Amino acid sequence: RIYFLSSCWNVENERVLTRAVKRQKEMEETIHEITQQLDIIEKEQQDNNLFQKALKFRESVDLVEKRGKLKLQLQELEQAYPLQSGSVIRGPNNIMFAKEGVIAVKRLRGAMGTREQYHWIGTFTYNEFFEDE
Repeated sequence: RIYFLSSCWNVENERVLTRAVKRQKEMEETIHEITQQLDIIEKEQQDNNLFQKALKFRESVDLVEKRGKLKLQLQELEQAYPLQSGSVIRGPNNIMFAKEGVIAVKRLRGAMGTREQYHWIGTFTYNEFFEDE
């Protein structure tokens, strides 16, 4: 058997998707602002004395931790919603599909063939969906 595997999302409510895109943009802007703040702190470090460097170090650690958490949240958001409009295609019944998918075959392995393994053998791309009328 050959399996065609792809991600899909049920997007009956467009407002949910709109809010997710808005949240994504806000997170990306915040990450950019934090990166700029870190660059400013790094430039200021060169001219400061030891005490000021210690204070700025703590501030930079907090900013790096905050940026890391935001990047993780952004990755989770991108996994949960189809946010890249160029990489998804609208299908029937308000379902969106990732344009690219994987072709796989299933093999049984292990003792007496009890464990399933999927082996990727290629990729495919959705170009267009046709709906029956």
